[in-house]
Amino acid sequence: MQRSITYPFYIKAITLFLLYLLYESLSNIYLFLPPLFGVLFFYFIRSLDKQDISLLLLVVALSLVYEADKGYLFLSSLVYFSFVYRFILPKIEQVIECRRCLHFIYIVLAYIGFWLFSLLLQQVFLLELATLDWHVVWYILFEFLLIGLL
Repeated sequence: MQRSITYPFYIKAITLFLLYLLYESLSNIYLFLPPLFGVLFFYFIRSLDKQDISLLLLVVALSLVYEADKGYLFLSSLVYFSFVYRFILPKIEQVIECRRCLHFIYIVLAYIGFWLFSLLLQQVFLLELATLDWHVVWYILFEFLLIGLL
C-alpha cells in the first residue's frame, strides 16, 4: 500500500519560492524579465478573497524577496497591498465590473501605486528617491497578459 504525500501544497510552495528567488535575481540582470510584482498583488487579492492562509503566507514570503532584492523598506509592499485591498479596491469594484479591466487596474495599481507609496515613504523618512523607467510599461503589459492566462 502506497501512502500519498500529506502536504503537497507546501512542497509546491517551497519549490515555487526557490524558483522565484532564482527568477528575481535574474530579473535584476536582465531588465526585460518583469519582477512579477503585479502577479504577487493579484495572488494577494485572491488569497484574501478566498481566505486561503497558505497562499497568503506564500505571497508574503515572495513579496519579502521582492523588497529585499529591489531595496524597498521591509514590509512596505504588504502595507501597501493591505491599504489598497481595504480602501481602494472596494471603490473600484463598485464602479467597474469587467474582470479583465480589473486585472489591468490591479497591475497598474501594483506598479505605479507602489512607486507612489514608496515615494511618499522616502519623503517621510528622508531616504533616496526611487526611480521609475520605461521598463515598467513592458512589465505592466506582460503581467496583464500573464494574469489573463491564469
